[in-house]
Amino acid sequence: MKNSLRSSLLFASLLSGMNAYAAQVGEIIGKITAPDGSPLSGVSINVKGDVLPKARTVTSKSNGNYRLQLLPPGNYEVTFTSPSGETRSISIAVLLDQKTPLNIQLGSSETEKVVVYGQALTTSTNSALGNSLSADTLAALPTAVEYSSLIRLMPGVQVTSDSIRGPSAGASGQDNGYKMDGANLSTPMFGILASSPSTHDIAHVSVERGGARAVGFNRNAGVTLNTESKSGTDEFKGDVTYRLQKGSWQADDEDGLSTEDDVAYITVGAGGPLIEEQLYFYGSYYTRDDAKESGTNARGSVPDITNEREEYFGKFTWTPTEDILVNASYRNSEVTTTNQEIDENDAVSTAVDGIDKFEVLVLDGSWLINDNTTLNISYADSKQSAGSFPINKLGFNGQSGDSLNVADLPSQGYFTVPSLETRTAADAGEQALIDAYNAGAAALIAAHGINGEALGAVGANSTVNDNVYLSNNFEISLEHVIETDNMTHELYFGFQAEEASEELDRVSNGWGSISYWGGIDQDASGIVAPGTETAPVGTIYRATVQTRGFSAGGLTGPLVSKSKSKTFAFNDTIYWEDWTFDAGFLISQDELIGQGLRKADTSSGWEEARGESYVMKKVGFSETFQPRLTATWDYTEDASAFVSFARYNPAVSSLARAASWDRSTGGSTTWVYFDENGNYLDDETNISSTGKLFADDLSPRTIQEIMVGHQMAWDESLTIRNHLRYRRSWNYWEDTNNDSRIIYDAEYYKGAYAGFTDLYPDLVAAANAGAFDSPDPKDLYIPLNNLVGERTYVIAQLDGAFTKYLEASLEVDYKSDKFFSTTSLVWSHYYGNFDQDNATRFDNDQGTFIGSSNIGDSSYGQLWGSLTSGDLRADRTWQFKSFGAYDLPWNASLGYLAYWQSGHKWEHQFASTQYLETRGSRETPSHMQLDLNYTQNFDFSEDYALKLRLDIFNVFDKQTGYNPEPRYNSSALGEYRSHENPRRVQATVSLSF
Repeated sequence: MKNSLRSSLLFASLLSGMNAYAAQVGEIIGKITAPDGSPLSGVSINVKGDVLPKARTVTSKSNGNYRLQLLPPGNYEVTFTSPSGETRSISIAVLLDQKTPLNIQLGSSETEKVVVYGQALTTSTNSALGNSLSADTLAALPTAVEYSSLIRLMPGVQVTSDSIRGPSAGASGQDNGYKMDGANLSTPMFGILASSPSTHDIAHVSVERGGARAVGFNRNAGVTLNTESKSGTDEFKGDVTYRLQKGSWQADDEDGLSTEDDVAYITVGAGGPLIEEQLYFYGSYYTRDDAKESGTNARGSVPDITNEREEYFGKFTWTPTEDILVNASYRNSEVTTTNQEIDENDAVSTAVDGIDKFEVLVLDGSWLINDNTTLNISYADSKQSAGSFPINKLGFNGQSGDSLNVADLPSQGYFTVPSLETRTAADAGEQALIDAYNAGAAALIAAHGINGEALGAVGANSTVNDNVYLSNNFEISLEHVIETDNMTHELYFGFQAEEASEELDRVSNGWGSISYWGGIDQDASGIVAPGTETAPVGTIYRATVQTRGFSAGGLTGPLVSKSKSKTFAFNDTIYWEDWTFDAGFLISQDELIGQGLRKADTSSGWEEARGESYVMKKVGFSETFQPRLTATWDYTEDASAFVSFARYNPAVSSLARAASWDRSTGGSTTWVYFDENGNYLDDETNISSTGKLFADDLSPRTIQEIMVGHQMAWDESLTIRNHLRYRRSWNYWEDTNNDSRIIYDAEYYKGAYAGFTDLYPDLVAAANAGAFDSPDPKDLYIPLNNLVGERTYVIAQLDGAFTKYLEASLEVDYKSDKFFSTTSLVWSHYYGNFDQDNATRFDNDQGTFIGSSNIGDSSYGQLWGSLTSGDLRADRTWQFKSFGAYDLPWNASLGYLAYWQSGHKWEHQFASTQYLETRGSRETPSHMQLDLNYTQNFDFSEDYALKLRLDIFNVFDKQTGYNPEPRYNSSALGEYRSHENPRRVQATVSLSF
């Protein structure tokens, strides 16, 4: 009976509500009663776990309640001993961030009777949208080795093949949070997962995607994924694993390179007791080697492309006393790559080598002060180092005033082969400009294109990058339980201090990126000859370089940007009869620290001070009140209904770097102009890539969420949960022209769109009707001062910027002795006028600035400037997802992940964030995929076992296209530039001891 009981309790916790602590723990709660239902007090409850060195004991209270707190996730034996000496023992699993309910009757004639509150989902925190999975569950499912693959399993979270930007689940793909052992893995200031550790030593996974309480410090607008690494146990155990993905096992890739990609993984892990019932250890080693044979692209042979990784991990678990638990871990990961970023049409000389390092130290401790009071403390310190270095080092940095060698453009930088100009000229003057442009372009296409076609780029990679990201996090929380005859209060008090910084050292390789200008410029009236503000007369080539590399005016040392946050949290969880209430809040203080200014007696209050740090913006506690309110009614033993309200003020912002003033004094990009012979004409700083001051009275970005739901268990095998969710986001900060509300008015757009009547009549009609008029008040964002002029870029709160998200979800869990599954069906609608996922100059898979993207840049980025309101890029109307595993009779298992989701939205564009038709009016095809896993176990003895495993990802090789070319004047308009990953097979052999 214990085995079936353990399985049912594991299932009961698979998708229960989140309960985020500062420490990486779970909890067992319950009530002990006599056969007549009366509470039993004075019962001794002893818990011993494989990952908890020293056993713990508590005593049931007068109302029969008990709680076993601060338990590391793992398997436990709970023993109940009544005052009369009667004893019962039950095996149970505790999952990460979960309360595991366990009720028991003593004194009955039955051997044991256990009641799980409402089965899988009716826990005291079920109003949160949370999921938790154990190592045993993960092992039965088809999952890749990378950390990012874990989120594919989570109901309600979109599946993405993007390598940088995360998935969307009611917010931007840059609004997610990623943690391991409580340490923040997100790249500081960017909200992306740059470092993706292996999953080989992950024991438990939890995700929170909405309905957050004020327990913990969740300020993320999107998904928060948390993992707990494996720990040592009371027995010495270990495993050695070899995984292989051969290139010949992979289907042909729709996205270009035909390299044979062999990927081999080796992992070793071992742990056990150092001091019996006091100190455990665990350590692991992981290496990955991509052995890619030389392949081809459109230009010919491609050299070997390598990707090698080594990762070390060590962890100690110590219980010096029964009431104190201490964990300490250290992870070191290093990835080295060669010959990267060779696109399908690019010369191999444009490749880069790279190195990425990741280190994280985590310390956490918990103290059971008494049965009612606990203290948690944790500290995490991480460092990410990311560098990319051109394989073709040109040996010089372009300098203002120097010439460009037009006779040998590949030796000067990264030169993009131009396309011929195909637009119809408005008059003879325009036609002459087009003819001259095409004459020069044709020669460049013949010299550097592919078989006479305007494809790709030649030369060398444009930039040398050397970035270091540092972050540290300190958290402390106190929890206290107050129980009366008919009510219980769980009080939570927490404080968190976070600091993140970036040290950016970036210079151009040669002249950086070089483009053919060809004597053509563009203004509101159409094609014109250079000579306006944007380019000097006679411009034929333009180079985009990093000013930091200029010998005169460039910065010495890195550009250092920092952010600091402090958050206080309070929550009261109230249990009263059949009701559970949460009443709590977070308040936060955020500081953005830039470089390049100091306080002064000037009209702005600042003066330039190259290299000097300054607090550019501070958001106070009074501006970030984030209430969290929930109510859950357990109206029967097996069913409940809930409602929740939550407000979030995300801390993540790129403005510490994006608005740093030293970008103006040598840390930004600069355009350098040349004539047909390569003679220097002029240069100008990209005004949207400079330091910026902040407008007054900015309110922090806010997300507000309301959710109602219901859940019930039909029997011990089936649980159903459904909910409705509404989210609204506003108060978006962006960089924009100081006078953008003045000059970009209805008349401006009426003239700007006049030439699109034939192709986009709706756009022209809207412009003629004055739909694109700038909002009131039509004034400057910042009064003129010594640093800010009318055309200066500033940080402002964009008028009327918003997003909204509607979601209806159905989740079904099934568990039998041999089979478990989790299935979800989600309808959603993500719409608005501010699309962080579509502000990347036509390439979505990036980590762009948050608060300084292309939205708001010049005329084309204004929210009133074109058909900006509509469905956002990440809007996918339908999503179906199911995963599970079946235990076969011959000591084997078959696991699966199946999903189907609607395509993403897109539209025709003129420039990035300038729409020629209603945003989201088009949709890419839907995608369906099936992943399978077969595992065969061979148990040689109690101590040794062999496991053979085969994973097949995308069984039917559905390489659905997405990310279409949106530029209306591109010959590839509507063509899919990315495809879902092809079918691939992974074979694994593992020996455990």
